[in-house]
Amino acid sequence: MSQPSPVRLDHLWTRFIRWGVTGVMATAGMVLPVGAEELGSKVLNSLSKATFEVVLEKPTTDSLSYEKALPFDLLPFRERNDKYQSIGTAFALGGGQFVSAAHVVSLASDSVRRRIYLRDPDGKIVQLDRVLKFSVARDFIVFTVKDYRPAGVLRTNTAAKKNDKVFAVGNALGDGIIVRDGLYTSDTPEEEDGRWKWLRFSAAASPGNSGGPLVDREGRVVGVVLRKSQNENLNFALPISEVSKASSSKAEVRIKTLFKLDITDRTLQGKIDETLDLPQGYQEFGRALQGRFSAFVLSLAERFNTTYHDDMFPAAASAQALLYRTNMAATFPRMLSKQRDGTWEAVMPAERREADVGKNGKLIFGKMGNFFYLRLKAPDDASVAQMQKDSKLFMDLMLRGMYFNRSFGAEQVRITSLGAAKEEGVHVDAYQRKWQVRRWNIEHSNEKIVSYALPQPDGFAILMNAADESSSYMYEVDLKTLTDFAFVTYYGTLKQWKDFLAARDTLPAAFESIALEAEYGRKFNYRSKRMSFSYPDELMKVTENSDLHLKLSYFKENDRVVWDVSSVTAGENKDTSTFVLINRQPRPPATLPDADRQTWESLVNGRMPYTGAAFFDKSHTVIATALSPEGEKGDLPKLPLLYSVAYSVEGTQDASLMEKKLGRFREGIQVNGR
Repeated sequence: MSQPSPVRLDHLWTRFIRWGVTGVMATAGMVLPVGAEELGSKVLNSLSKATFEVVLEKPTTDSLSYEKALPFDLLPFRERNDKYQSIGTAFALGGGQFVSAAHVVSLASDSVRRRIYLRDPDGKIVQLDRVLKFSVARDFIVFTVKDYRPAGVLRTNTAAKKNDKVFAVGNALGDGIIVRDGLYTSDTPEEEDGRWKWLRFSAAASPGNSGGPLVDREGRVVGVVLRKSQNENLNFALPISEVSKASSSKAEVRIKTLFKLDITDRTLQGKIDETLDLPQGYQEFGRALQGRFSAFVLSLAERFNTTYHDDMFPAAASAQALLYRTNMAATFPRMLSKQRDGTWEAVMPAERREADVGKNGKLIFGKMGNFFYLRLKAPDDASVAQMQKDSKLFMDLMLRGMYFNRSFGAEQVRITSLGAAKEEGVHVDAYQRKWQVRRWNIEHSNEKIVSYALPQPDGFAILMNAADESSSYMYEVDLKTLTDFAFVTYYGTLKQWKDFLAARDTLPAAFESIALEAEYGRKFNYRSKRMSFSYPDELMKVTENSDLHLKLSYFKENDRVVWDVSSVTAGENKDTSTFVLINRQPRPPATLPDADRQTWESLVNGRMPYTGAAFFDKSHTVIATALSPEGEKGDLPKLPLLYSVAYSVEGTQDASLMEKKLGRFREGIQVNGR
């Protein structure tokens, strides 16, 4: 499945490459490359008995549907027949204790945690029981198992010397427990403040080795294999002495990380330094740890917003121009983002694709940063209301346009349905817009797809993320934050608007004062707290296929920024370009660039196009003029707010007739000074 690459918290406890295995395996005997024979048969036998695979039980259900039968025969024999997926290594010490890497056991993922087991050399599946010791920073876990006694245990050596021969033991690449030799080459101080030293070694290590023992010639554990350097063939292990002396009553939850949002260049360093009581049951401990991580990410996001409040929209000086751009269309969701030159703009993905989803439906989508941005236009046979109630229908339509695949060797099989969402809810953003939240689990890949969808009269504006289950909650924190910076406008036919406004519970607060009355063949009437607007059918046809575009923007009101209707475009028919446009234009400050003051200057000075005289523009005849709010008198340049009215008709039209019609439209408009 396609998914964005993480650029932010990077799974909380990793700053280096760590290993997982994407293949699966049946238990194999110990494999001996050159050099490992130095250990002797007795030591090798002991290592074999005391070293275990960490495995993930494959899901027994699949909520997905596909374009054809899945070609499991293309997978290797072991992969398609093993009920478990090998993800790492663990080893047994005395006293019923087992050791592995903390990142291997996926404690921060609820659904994955329930399916993690050990598999012994004879293929027996062993259930994890209690957590005895744990450290996020040092990346290790000590635990017990249920109803099982290992056939062998390993001794430890806390006094290994540099240049000693060492052997990395582990489930390399899912091909069984493999022993590979090298040297204990050096020590590297822990990255943050040097509280301990990593043990560096030259023995080869591969995906699946994580959590395995690094042993000396006598088979004694000198370290826990964790990761490899990205730039050199010197791998990392945690000295076993760090495990031995760790607290058995408190788990260490300590991480320093960087928080960043796609919309700004600002970053914020955050640190969690807490403890959890030990011992605890494995599942209970995992839930407690997950809760701490979630709270940490939320607090970091809140602190980020507070710290950089004055540097972000709408407070930043470089964002003020956006508060005076009141006629910008955004049925496809835009995002208010800081640009390289420091200014804030409402941007869309540079590359967008468009797909036909059938019955006049359409999907437009692109990607910015970690997230997909989508605009789903509802097909004729699926209403917005139906999709709000039916999560399967909603996602099935998107999958007609987006290609999510499942890999079988070199073959990609298209996913046609994710089934019903596993979780649903509503997120209300800072401007009281109600985003429909849905989450789908992808069982075979342990991924989660999360969508935040804002209903529109003719479809949805959507933000979406696909990520590993264990890190999905972090991206969702970002999603919630980004909804406060979304720029969306609303379009539809009068018939679609009638249905949309009837669903009052799902409407943004800005729509509470909006009322539409459309008597087909007779008249149209629009009312809101800022403006009323009506016209008869004889002036411009009123049918169920007449269209309406409400452009909502951000602007100041009583020293605060609101999101509300700033432009109303009423059209004669969705398939023509005959329309009347009424636009709210506040007076911009003199400090804004000339380009952002141009509309205002043209309005107050009667310059094109606001001359009150008709003119031909490409394929249309257009006439436009300024309109003062009710009760406002005086020089136009001194008024705090103006409206503009424009009328456009396809083809060449008589100028005097255009002036008369514009006058009649103006008679039907009442605006106030808000």
